[in-house]
Amino acid sequence: MSSTGKATELQATMAVNSLLSNILPGANKMRKSNDNNNNKKNSKGTSKAQLIDRNLKRNLEIMDLDTHKFTKKNKIKKNKKIKKNVIKQNELKEIADLEIFKKHKIENNLTLSEKKKLNKIISKNLNKIKSRELDSDDQEELDDVQKFILDQTSNSQSYNKSKKRKTRRKEFKEFKNPDKNSSMDHRYPGLTPGLAPVGLSDEEDSSDEDDDRNDY
Repeated sequence: MSSTGKATELQATMAVNSLLSNILPGANKMRKSNDNNNNKKNSKGTSKAQLIDRNLKRNLEIMDLDTHKFTKKNKIKKNKKIKKNVIKQNELKEIADLEIFKKHKIENNLTLSEKKKLNKIISKNLNKIKSRELDSDDQEELDDVQKFILDQTSNSQSYNKSKKRKTRRKEFKEFKNPDKNSSMDHRYPGLTPGLAPVGLSDEEDSSDEDDDRNDY
């Protein structure tokens, strides 16, 4: 449409609005009210679209966050499983080594290197084996290994305890039955040295005194 046509249309619209304003004062106001309602509807539509867009973006962010958490959780779970498998493999290897060491010890073929490894394994796992409850199929075999380990660590302690018991027993016997040559009078067994038995005759006293004088 040309500029002249637009101007003509605008003038016609203004004339109609002026006429309606003179005849029906409320007509123009109604027209304005309708325009405002349309603007409000358009604004509401725009706000609703923006709200939907924001919600979509938020849902996408939440989905990304959940995906990240899920991936991280799976990674941690996988690492724990790998670590557990490594620990289990090390334990099984140590058990196998202990069986070999046990066999060599029985055959008196335990080398110095094997003895060092045995001591290292014992010091590392002794407390864990004592406190751990095993539920595997190798329970009986592991019990034998545990007994072997405990025997190795307790042999020296048992020897020292036995030696101490023997020493205490000997000291107790010596205290209970002291040497008669050093603690008793040969003439009167059972009496403390220096004491005469009850009922000693005067003759014995006098003879002892005479002997003492002759000595001087």
